[in-house]
Amino acid sequence: MSVLHDTFDQEFLSFIAQKELRIPVDSLTHEALGLHARSWRANPRDTEQTVRWMPAAGTGTIVSHVIFHRQYSPDFPLPHIVALVELTEGPQLLGRLVDIDATQIAAGLAVTVDFDKKGLIFRPSMP
Repeated sequence: MSVLHDTFDQEFLSFIAQKELRIPVDSLTHEALGLHARSWRANPRDTEQTVRWMPAAGTGTIVSHVIFHRQYSPDFPLPHIVALVELTEGPQLLGRLVDIDATQIAAGLAVTVDFDKKGLIFRPSMP
């Protein structure tokens, strides 16, 4: 199965491969842009002129999560937890949540970005 990525997806994934979280920011308004939003990506030629990739703080809070009890890949042992995280800068990002008991997950839980061999992950923030 092939996945199509636009220029912005490719840039984002190249930063993740370098173990670096960067977010797109509009250089005119200084607004952090949603990574999954497509509205600002409608005209790449215009957007490429105003979007800059800025380092993110690497912190956020859980908005929602899902726990997979069926194994879809041997790379992801069960339970496989995916969280929707609102980054400190505002955009929301999906990622794996690790190092937490599933019963301890709740909306508002503070998390920190980290990386493993498979890419970006979230871990509960240390108090």
